Amino acid sequence: ERRYDAYPHEFSGGMRQRVVIALALAAEPKLIVADEPTTALDVSIQAQIITLLKSLARESGTAIMLITHDMGVIAETANRVAVMYAGRIAEIGPVADTIHRPRHPYTQGLMASIPSVQESRPRLAQIDGAMPRLNAIPQGCAFHPRCAQRDLRCDIDRPELQRVGVSFAACWRAGEEA
Repeated sequence: ERRYDAYPHEFSGGMRQRVVIALALAAEPKLIVADEPTTALDVSIQAQIITLLKSLARESGTAIMLITHDMGVIAETANRVAVMYAGRIAEIGPVADTIHRPRHPYTQGLMASIPSVQESRPRLAQIDGAMPRLNAIPQGCAFHPRCAQRDLRCDIDRPELQRVGVSFAACWRAGEEA
C-alpha cells in the first residue's frame, strides 16, 4: 500500500524487477520470456529474483524461457539450456550435461573461461578471435574461424544439430571423444 502511488524512480532495481514480474504474471501466461532479468542487480537481489521466478513458475505451472549470458544463473535456474553462437543454436541439452560435458567447441570455450573455486589457474582460458558480424557469417560452421578443432568440412558445410548422448550439438566432431 505504501508503494502504490510511487514513481518508478522511487523503487530500487530489485523492486522494479518484481513489479515487471508481477505484470507479466497478471495475464496468467503459459510462457514468460525473461531477457536478462538479473542484469545490473547485486548478487543478493539476483538470488531473490531467481528464487521468485522459480517459485512462481512452480506454483502457476508457467514455463520460463530465460535469456542470459550468466552461466551461474542458468545453472541455478534452468532444466535445459541452449547455447547460441552467431544467431544459431550450437548446443542444447540438460543443464548439468551441458555444463559438465560440453560437446560444442564454443560451449567448451565458454565453460573453460569461468573461474574455478576448486583449481587455481594462472590465467583464464579465452576463445581466440571475434564473433562474426551477423551480416557476414562465414560459410560452413559459423564458429570455424575461431575453432581449434576444425577440419576442412567445417569450412564448407554448416552442421545441423546431432544427438550426442542426452544433448545435441551442431558440430561435425561433437561425437568424438576429446
